[in-house]
Amino acid sequence: MIELKGIEKIYNRGNEKVHALRGIDLGIGRGEFMSVVGPSGSGKTTLLHLLGCLDTPTGGTLTIDGIEVVNMRESELVRIRRSKIGFVFQHFYLIPGLSVYENVKLPLLFGRTEKKIDEIVSLIDLVGLKSRLHHTPNQLSGGEMQRVAIARALVNNPEFILADEPTGNLDTENSEKIFELLDSLHKRGIALVLVTHNSELAARAERIIRLKDGRLQGSD
Repeated sequence: MIELKGIEKIYNRGNEKVHALRGIDLGIGRGEFMSVVGPSGSGKTTLLHLLGCLDTPTGGTLTIDGIEVVNMRESELVRIRRSKIGFVFQHFYLIPGLSVYENVKLPLLFGRTEKKIDEIVSLIDLVGLKSRLHHTPNQLSGGEMQRVAIARALVNNPEFILADEPTGNLDTENSEKIFELLDSLHKRGIALVLVTHNSELAARAERIIRLKDGRLQGSD
């Protein structure tokens, strides 16, 4: 579903060039569950941003469903993000003044997409928060806020979800609940790419990709 060939990413930091990714060759299959691990600064988040069309590589090719996206206009990338990709981050990025229902519905407003009320409610029920439908984020626990973020990531029926340290701000119990929820989505056929420092959670994916200094060190 996703293929990267010779991917390079270089950032300019003043007069210095920072090589965030160096010659990455990687394929991600439809419905696959893959974790990405490595020390801080290894390129994990940069890789996720490229996969999600939030950034563009300096060199190499990136195809999604056979479509080369590297030289696409921003308007075309927006369409791909809205139609194929769901994002879950370490920080929940919920709108404080909006209810759970309104936060989950938000991407539909940006995309001018219609969805029936019961479809949105069913997504909230899927993540176990139907009883919190009208609560605002300050009335929720950290684990509940992350579940809202996952429901929001699902609202456009994505083909794959990119999760960047989704359990990083949670305790052990809530981390396990979020992992189980993400795993259940994978079992429904959604591809999942999980960046995590939690080696125990990473080991439960179908495949582990290891990065160091912007280079792919191997997979298992």
